[in-house]
Amino acid sequence: MHFFAKQSVLLENLSILEKAIPVRSPLQIIKGIFVEAKNNCLTFMTNNLEMGIRADCDNVEIKEEGAVVLPEKFVDIIRQLPSEDIEIKTDGEELRTEILSKQTNFFLYGMNADEFPVITGELLGSQWESLEFSAMELKQIIKKVSFAVSQDESKHLFRGILLEIDMQKNIFCMASDTYRLAYYQKTLKKKMNIQPLRILVPGKTLIEISRIIDDSHEKVACFFRENEIIFKYRNFTFKGRLLEDKFPNFSNAFPAGFNTKILVNTRLLEKTIGRASLLVHSQNLMITLSINDKMLQVRSGSEIGRMTEELILEGKDGDDLEEILLNYRFFLDPLRVLEEDFVEIEFNGPFGPCIFNYRQELDDSLKSYRYLVLPIKIEKKDL
Repeated sequence: MHFFAKQSVLLENLSILEKAIPVRSPLQIIKGIFVEAKNNCLTFMTNNLEMGIRADCDNVEIKEEGAVVLPEKFVDIIRQLPSEDIEIKTDGEELRTEILSKQTNFFLYGMNADEFPVITGELLGSQWESLEFSAMELKQIIKKVSFAVSQDESKHLFRGILLEIDMQKNIFCMASDTYRLAYYQKTLKKKMNIQPLRILVPGKTLIEISRIIDDSHEKVACFFRENEIIFKYRNFTFKGRLLEDKFPNFSNAFPAGFNTKILVNTRLLEKTIGRASLLVHSQNLMITLSINDKMLQVRSGSEIGRMTEELILEGKDGDDLEEILLNYRFFLDPLRVLEEDFVEIEFNGPFGPCIFNYRQELDDSLKSYRYLVLPIKIEKKDL
């Protein structure tokens, strides 16, 4: 294998590919980067067996076709080289690979590319169901719920994000870690010919994709079948495994009524909670909220000090609320992803769920967001 490519082109692709290199694995081959020069195209692949990424580049000069798997240090080497043309060539049975710039010479020992779990770059046939999003649209959908995905490896069902689509082109997206539940509904702009679907996608896969795609109107194509899902964006292909869909039915999780409902400035509340977080106890991350007339009081404290702040509400309906104890992170997360100026929050007493609501209907489209978080329940003597 022998080719020339600009350092900037190599780094642009490898910096994305490295996200699918496993930190630990008994399989040495998947800890490397697959490199192939073939048919005037340079292909890179990484695959941690949960998610794989493929990049196809045609703005290179190929002198000799071939393939090799290089150690992950290859990415660091390219990152440190100057912004100029790079020559890469592999020779011999040892797969000794030279990486050359004008004044620098590296070599790495490669591995046999035949042993690498490759990701196809071919067009996907009729056996695959397909969807199409704009990059901005998909990024927004993931952002609204991904923070609620469980980080507990033992809660396998809650490590995914549930995606459903109905015949009216409405997409429903849901995630929960059992302490909170994020639910987002949106009418898709793209016309689709697809049957209603329900799939459970690993949260880690969608979060990584959302970090890579930008806020543009560029197309992101999604293909899925049985236990596989593939996203195509620009010159990248992302492959993941679908989780077995045993996601609980949360249709009745949101209460039909409320005891107290407030309307509050989203950004002001976000900043207030941020300040309160500075003095929370490190073990329970607890803040206390109280509602009296049209005033929201936020309190926090620990062994090093106390904080109190009052915020004037835009509106209030129902009873006053003496106090409710909440994990500040769980309360702050939805505020960070809401773009709207004001948010409606419902309370169901000191021990009932707290609900964030947002709904917008425009012509034939709908955008709806709901978020449920459970309060902290502790005895007064523990405060």
